[in-house]
Amino acid sequence: MSKVVDITGVSSKEARLKRIINSLEEIKDALVDVIDVYEAEDESSDKLDLLTEALDALEDANDALNDASDEA
Repeated sequence: MSKVVDITGVSSKEARLKRIINSLEEIKDALVDVIDVYEAEDESSDKLDLLTEALDALEDANDALNDASDEA
């Protein structure tokens, strides 16, 4: 997974959105893995709550981007 999404080389806005959506999916998957580790190790519920909130926010952003992509 690359750390920065380079969308400058993509010409159409639809293609840019798709690349961002794909990268966001990768980030969500990575965050789920981190949450699983915290759950398995019975880590602090505060950290787990924050990570879960971050995942929820990423899912909301993903939904918004998918809606924008459908409208484009």
